[in-house]
Amino acid sequence: MFFPTLGLIATTDVISVDIHQSIQDALSKMHQHNHRSIIVVNKTLHYIITTKDIIRLKLSGVPFTTSLSKVTLRPLPLIDKESNIINALNLTNDSDEHICVCNKDGSLYGLVTNSDIVASVDPQVVLESLQIATIFEKKYGYKSFLPETPMAEILDYMKDSLSDCVIIQKENTPAGILTSKDVLKFIGEGNSPEVPVSQVMSSPVEMLSEKATIQEGLEYLKNRHFKRIVVTNDEGDVVGIVTQQDLISRTYLKWSQLMQDHFKQFEEITQILQQKNRHLTQLATKDALTEIHNRHMFAELFAQERSIAKRQGTKLALMMIDLDHFKQVNDTYGHNIGDYVLKHFVSLVVSTIREADLFARWGGEEFVLLLRNVGCEEGYLVGEKIRNLIESHPFDEVGRVTCSIGVTEVSPEDSLIDAIERADNALYAAKDGGRNRTIACEMRK
Repeated sequence: MFFPTLGLIATTDVISVDIHQSIQDALSKMHQHNHRSIIVVNKTLHYIITTKDIIRLKLSGVPFTTSLSKVTLRPLPLIDKESNIINALNLTNDSDEHICVCNKDGSLYGLVTNSDIVASVDPQVVLESLQIATIFEKKYGYKSFLPETPMAEILDYMKDSLSDCVIIQKENTPAGILTSKDVLKFIGEGNSPEVPVSQVMSSPVEMLSEKATIQEGLEYLKNRHFKRIVVTNDEGDVVGIVTQQDLISRTYLKWSQLMQDHFKQFEEITQILQQKNRHLTQLATKDALTEIHNRHMFAELFAQERSIAKRQGTKLALMMIDLDHFKQVNDTYGHNIGDYVLKHFVSLVVSTIREADLFARWGGEEFVLLLRNVGCEEGYLVGEKIRNLIESHPFDEVGRVTCSIGVTEVSPEDSLIDAIERADNALYAAKDGGRNRTIACEMRK
């Protein structure tokens, strides 16, 4: 799953004021841009002033000409723009809806919200299947007032409430809604706090059924440019108010629970895939019968070893080994015994050569061996050692088995075909000479 950096999802068009500007400057900008909050910048420290802060300051009698530097403001979490969104998840909580995304020098680059972060995880299936009704718990309750309630009473409630809106109901029927934007406009126009809320509220109230999916709720908010949804049940009664953040946060929580529930299954799937990958890798590089390198893998390793030898000025010797009269073994004793002879032959050769040498099955009863830091003469001695070991070792049911070996020294400019051809010629010379012998040809000049 792809997790973008915060710089990719941050909103860079940030409305802000300097900390030395006044409360009125902040209120004017909030009203001008139709924002419920605004960022207060103080060099590399960043704060936020919200509608609730404006209400508290108003009710406390603080002059709006006061500098923001003299007001207690809530600092915002900071994170580097190159950080992954996973790093920001620990910074998200109910009180910090916004996170400041900063440049390397600490200056403000942009903002991300909780919704931006959890939405980037994109648990799309949950969005499309989960109904809004599933997210209603105690914290999603709402407060309602009568239309004749004075604004002073509502402002007093809102300054300490977690909700930024209230429903205005008449005879249990929604008559309007009072949001933070309505409050900002009310305060900005200097209206009397004794004005009834019916003169300030937005009406009529648009509502959505609790049976709508979270995806439908998000589209509803987007299409109407709303910040919240008033949710009703089948009888048309208001059951709660939710925001975009509520919807996406709940979706992410549900997705996380699903991930935890199925974590063990994911682990098992991962282990199976790893095992299959190891098996496929072995099939691609190992000979199935003898479990040494196959021809394809030997070709790749030969090219690497030749480059190293050329760079370091060291020698390489290539050896071709063929089991004598092996067809007679298969014809006389059967292919199972033939397979046993091949596997036992390989184990004897492996016990003789160095771990650094490359041994592979070339095809049938033919094998290739590449010796590091060894020239033609030393290669001949290694070939004789292998030949003598095979000749003197009894094979069950078969008895005596011999092999013929051709050796050549690899030139720095040799291709694998060149080196194999010379070693093959030496091998045929060994067979023509009566088998069970090692012959080394001179390296091509």
